[in-house]
Amino acid sequence: MKKCVVLVALAMAGCRQDTDVTPNAARADDEFEVETMGRNRDCGIAQIYVKDAAKITQLLGPAAYAPIYTALKLDTMWWASKTHTLYVRVRKPEPSEAVMCTAMGPGYQMLVVTSARLKPAAGQ
Repeated sequence: MKKCVVLVALAMAGCRQDTDVTPNAARADDEFEVETMGRNRDCGIAQIYVKDAAKITQLLGPAAYAPIYTALKLDTMWWASKTHTLYVRVRKPEPSEAVMCTAMGPGYQMLVVTSARLKPAAGQ
């Protein structure tokens, strides 16, 4: 029984949420404001429009089609059904995270979303 309790405690500790920014807080310095654009037809993953192109270029380097990027690991609930304005934290993708695309459309640069939250409504 004690082993079961330890396993449950470890599982719950691994499932904790990122609590350094509350959902209705203003945008943090390391967050980017983006607008989701739905599914990228070439790769089948989220396509986003980054509102601060200069800041993202400093992090990821120059991109041919900036400020439009494809977003790896962005939860489907944020981009599959409609457009959302989000605050996201991102990083460069590792070579092992590459996604194969059909090369039938523009090759948007990829980024990895490490956290995402809905932009608070005005007045909150």
